[in-house]
Amino acid sequence: MHRIAGVLWHPRSTMAEVARHPAFISTWIALLVVVAACGSVLLWSPVGRQALVDERVRVIEALGGRVDDGAYAALQAHPPRLAYATSGGRLLLNPLVTLVTALGLVVLGALDGARVRYGVALAVAVHATVVLALQQVLIAPLHYVRESLTSPTTLAGLLPMLEEGTWAARLLGSMDVFGLWWVWLLAVGLAAATGRPALRYVWRIGLAYVAVAALAAAVFLLLGGDGL
Repeated sequence: MHRIAGVLWHPRSTMAEVARHPAFISTWIALLVVVAACGSVLLWSPVGRQALVDERVRVIEALGGRVDDGAYAALQAHPPRLAYATSGGRLLLNPLVTLVTALGLVVLGALDGARVRYGVALAVAVHATVVLALQQVLIAPLHYVRESLTSPTTLAGLLPMLEEGTWAARLLGSMDVFGLWWVWLLAVGLAAATGRPALRYVWRIGLAYVAVAALAAAVFLLLGGDGL
């Protein structure tokens, strides 16, 4: 548990320790349990279940679809729990995403002439998700109060002066403050594993993050919807 706190308070030294001793199973389990608990408490409530339905309707309509009365009634009868896992920045916590992210770190290290073992990269990727789990702890009560599963910590949410529906609003609506923090931690961890400066990797990982956000924004822009 000291590593979880260390990622938040002493990220460089903690990530250096992770790179030297890449144990991660207990940390990963603890983080996933915390996130699952946040979701369970929220989704057991009528407000949470209605938020699931509203989120699914929002995405369907954003992608150019329509939800008639029958479909809406079906969603209310069987709330689409997948909507919770894929909204509010939670997709980055998906174990498959963590595994793929670790592979990306291995590739980045190789491109830089450094050999990073997959186990080390996975340990770095897991510990970087500490901030994503923290995000869920902080925003779960806000989901309840706002009756919405969208993230209140997106860059668009922090810049309310942006005109809704514009490219900038959609792009920034696909990027999150905690997501950027996650990117920085990945760079710090990879730097610890390769011995290179963290700045060397921040822009590369950040560029990949922005590219994915831009792709999501483009899809919703073309189909006339809002960014996630």
